[in-house]
Amino acid sequence: MEQNDLSKEFFEPEYRSGYYVSEKMKKVWAVELDLLKEFDRVCTKHNLAYFMNGGTLLGAVRHGGFIPWDDDVDVIMPRQDYDKLWEIAKNEFKEPYFFQTALTEKRFFRAHAQLRRSDTTGFIELDREKDINKGIFLDIFVLDGVPGTEKRKEKLKKKIERQKKMLSYKYDVEFSKLNFKRKLIYIALKIFFTFVPYRAYFKRFNKKALAQYSYIYTKTIGDLTLEWRESVHWKREWYEDIVFMKFENLFLRAPKKYHEILTKQYGDYMKIPEDINAKNQRSHEGVTFDPDTPYKEYFKKIKNEAGEEK
Repeated sequence: MEQNDLSKEFFEPEYRSGYYVSEKMKKVWAVELDLLKEFDRVCTKHNLAYFMNGGTLLGAVRHGGFIPWDDDVDVIMPRQDYDKLWEIAKNEFKEPYFFQTALTEKRFFRAHAQLRRSDTTGFIELDREKDINKGIFLDIFVLDGVPGTEKRKEKLKKKIERQKKMLSYKYDVEFSKLNFKRKLIYIALKIFFTFVPYRAYFKRFNKKALAQYSYIYTKTIGDLTLEWRESVHWKREWYEDIVFMKFENLFLRAPKKYHEILTKQYGDYMKIPEDINAKNQRSHEGVTFDPDTPYKEYFKKIKNEAGEEK
């Protein structure tokens, strides 16, 4: 993929913090920077709040860009802005950009949204056989309210986990690999979704589970879309003010209280890990990237090669 606003030097392989970054990974980063740029454009146009998140925020603070051994980009949005983005996405993100959710793809489940580039290839093994967009992606997470008591937190945690499991069973579970008990669950859910439309249940999951507690009226907010983690539950006041921080060739929104946020999530976040290597899972496990090939062409080539081998 061509990147006219990046220097030729950007694409050269180099060592960063003792970690070798290849030319291919630089090309992947270039695609991800373009996704961030497009995402920022749409959010700025519609006055939507967002923040760099996770490894992207850490990278901005500690490295001024990508963590050298990282291969993805993350942002997070308050619930009200996140919901608005879903409403305007179809009209704003044009080819090669694709706003991907469980409502835009028939055989896809994520609790969060992704922005992809259709003229590239980037997918996890779980999605290899699915007929969905498999371009390189930007993860878009959401900040929802977290209840104040341990009893209510545990109740909400179980509710979210139960409903996520129900939604994931439809597309992310292979029947032949299940034991007898789980096969019965699979069949029961198949029957359930013949009476309750999948899309309707997903919408209800967002409104009645993830967003059960108001972002505005709770003192604690967090990302509830992945596994339940106290380390990503923060004080709402930490996200009240913003600063713009350099991330490679971009300046993006970050919470002003980034120190407090990163400390809770990572501890001593400015310390470079001593065990940096390809096996310590500091990058996506089992992700296939091809920044130069549209995913449809990539899989067409694989299919043709498989046919020739036969």
